[in-house]
Amino acid sequence: MKVQRESGFRYLDVLASLLVMTLFCSLLYVMIMSSVKQYGTMLQEDQTLQAMILYMEEGKADWMHHRSLGEENLPDVGDTSFHREIVEDGLYVLQVVAYRHGKEVHRFRTYLLDPNHL
Repeated sequence: MKVQRESGFRYLDVLASLLVMTLFCSLLYVMIMSSVKQYGTMLQEDQTLQAMILYMEEGKADWMHHRSLGEENLPDVGDTSFHREIVEDGLYVLQVVAYRHGKEVHRFRTYLLDPNHL
């Protein structure tokens, strides 16, 4: 009788260990997939900010060379589209706006000097 109890306990130990390892592997998988998704989001944000800085610098260069921004087509970065304009409100302000799925996600603004006075 004593031998049968020990083999039963060994079976439950293996079963419990298998259950714990299965839960551990599942948790590890969820954490890795979450990290991969978060990395993708961070990469998209980085690309968006780099594109906004590029469009801001191009707009400032156009302004300094007395060129108009006009209605140019700014390329999209993934799901993000951009709009660039010069607003005259006593001062000249260049702004670049990023939209994702129709909602504004970022807005950069800078003041411009009048190129005629330089």
